[in-house]
Amino acid sequence: MQLEMTNCPACSEDKLPVKRKELGYYVCVDCSTAGAYRAVTTTHGTGDHTWNDIKVMTPEQFSQYQNSNTSDDEDTHTITFGIENTKK
Repeated sequence: MQLEMTNCPACSEDKLPVKRKELGYYVCVDCSTAGAYRAVTTTHGTGDHTWNDIKVMTPEQFSQYQNSNTSDDEDTHTITFGIENTKK
């Protein structure tokens, strides 16, 4: 199955899927300025009432989180996901 494509207004190449445009995106993936999102897993509660949570944040929010987290927390793990823009 081949995707129907249209021209990207930023780079003028025919690589902007019509469905992506319908969903509200205005440029192709290569021209997107969105960076990879970061996530931190955390453990809350005590004893039988313990649960894990994941906080998803932008790279800027993650940087602020790292700067404010001065203690070495062994129960917190960093996860990186998403598409990194290599054209920045």
